[in-house]
Amino acid sequence: MPADVTTAYEDFYRQRDPDHVYPVEFVVRAYLGSYPRLPRHGSFAGARVLDLGCGDGRNMPLLSNLGMAVYGVEISKDICERTADRMRHLGVTVDVRVGRNRAIPFEDRFFDHVLACHSCYYIDPGSRFEDNVAEIARVMKPAARWVLSAPIATSYILRGAIDRGDGHMEIVNDPYGVRNGYVLKKFDREADIESVLGRWFADFQIGSCRSDFWGIEEHVWTVVCRRRSEERPCD
Repeated sequence: MPADVTTAYEDFYRQRDPDHVYPVEFVVRAYLGSYPRLPRHGSFAGARVLDLGCGDGRNMPLLSNLGMAVYGVEISKDICERTADRMRHLGVTVDVRVGRNRAIPFEDRFFDHVLACHSCYYIDPGSRFEDNVAEIARVMKPAARWVLSAPIATSYILRGAIDRGDGHMEIVNDPYGVRNGYVLKKFDREADIESVLGRWFADFQIGSCRSDFWGIEEHVWTVVCRRRSEERPCD
């Protein structure tokens, strides 16, 4: 990951540095809700969950309250330490490590659950989204549950973005000034999500959120799926 992006995110989280954090709405719905296409999950007690790209740890208290052992990955030591300190002050036990979407510092088949809230679609230079998915699949047990989000083409972050092919978009107009020059993966259709993830995952339940937060139009796919017991051969 380019040093300037890492530094930008360190500055971003250093400036925010809240005492308390609150979970993202779709995450609450995915773990606690019951919907026609997403029946409520059973007990989470004792399961291991990875919060991939955990940021300031906003979703970690919820995951801990569900009875899970909480692990996190972020892109720098500074962010990891700040998040771990914040969770400690909130009475939440976590293990937060430096890593990337394509380089997760945990052993094979370690997790029962993975949460990738606005995170798994960040593409490191020299890699593709499929590299991220393969790495996420590596650390998941068979039938482990993955909750994730991914941008829809109309989302604010993709305004004016440069198409680098196959849904990989270079950001040029980030209103927060953090991600310009970085590549994100977007999906235009539900079928595209299943096509890309289907080599490693199955049992897809796909929704979407289209919100306008006072000029920040956040349009994302929300996905729940399960790790296949074996990787499906390429077509």
